[in-house]
Amino acid sequence: MLRQLTAGIVCVVIWATAFSAGQDAPEELETVVVIGEQPGPGLWKVSKGDHLMWVLATYGPLPKAMSWNTREIESRIAESQEVLYAPFVSVRPNIGMMRGIALSSAANKASKLPRGTTLADVMPTSDHARWSLLRDRYLGKGDYVETLRPGSAMRLLRMYALRKHGLQGGPNVPEVIDDARKKHKVRAVRLPAVVRTVDLEDPRGMLESLQAVQPSEVECFLRDLDRVEPEVERMKALANAWSLGDAQKLRSTFRRATLRDAVREGCVHLSLGGAVMSARYEQGSSANTGPTKKPIEDSLWHAEQAALQAQLDWLKAAQAALARNKSTFAVLGLADVLGPDGHLEKLRELGYSVEEPR
Repeated sequence: MLRQLTAGIVCVVIWATAFSAGQDAPEELETVVVIGEQPGPGLWKVSKGDHLMWVLATYGPLPKAMSWNTREIESRIAESQEVLYAPFVSVRPNIGMMRGIALSSAANKASKLPRGTTLADVMPTSDHARWSLLRDRYLGKGDYVETLRPGSAMRLLRMYALRKHGLQGGPNVPEVIDDARKKHKVRAVRLPAVVRTVDLEDPRGMLESLQAVQPSEVECFLRDLDRVEPEVERMKALANAWSLGDAQKLRSTFRRATLRDAVREGCVHLSLGGAVMSARYEQGSSANTGPTKKPIEDSLWHAEQAALQAQLDWLKAAQAALARNKSTFAVLGLADVLGPDGHLEKLRELGYSVEEPR
């Protein structure tokens, strides 16, 4: 909890790649998530000469009612000499543990509307009616959520919408991989974490500035009301494609927005110790001023630099593994596998052969 407390104050939370801004609505509504035993994704094959690397693209959340047939995964791990993991990336504020504890009360206050105010008071009646329909569908009729600021309420709505559609509690991919690696006594290669620190001159002032609801924050909330269910449908389609091993569908459905695009076009969520606050951030908006602007800019810059460093570290480790091993098994996030500037594309540019699963 305390680690989360100190790490979350300027953590930019973008809804996992699938919730990138500006997506088109899915072609079909009410996609049914798969159930029962499924093959899971095929493996990407990287090679140079007779040296191979099998790459698993991870994705989540996965369907709760599906089980993963891991026979191919286990076979490839068993024949490999190493399992290569991507490095953990973290961007943290420069506040200590005690300072984080002292700020927790202000964070909790900033996650809620001013006392005596509800969501009905900060938006037009017709828009609150739209919100109420989704609230009742996914959250039930509770008074508590009406006291949350718009961004906090939206985050809760999205979380419960995924749960309602069966996208929670699916296979634990890292655990499956690690169990198979240990079973077959294959060496793990875990790269050092890439950690960067963001300076905060006035964290209390930043939190206090978020306590007043800005018009831009309400606008963001209302726009996102129309996106919730299309976004869930897209995530269901991605989860199905991953579960069924449909690489073509994965590629056609997956879209990756840059962090800056997602921040500029969507909502930014700032969290401290589980109390989630939201503030609108876009060029020229009223939220682009005050004590929140510089931490968000700094966070984005550090996140971009950390991601670049993590990619360089992984590419160096991957090339070394391909040189010394006949077979290597690697685990990467879906964005790093499919992205136009992702890890596999970089290996292709370096002269390695990269084949998608069929």
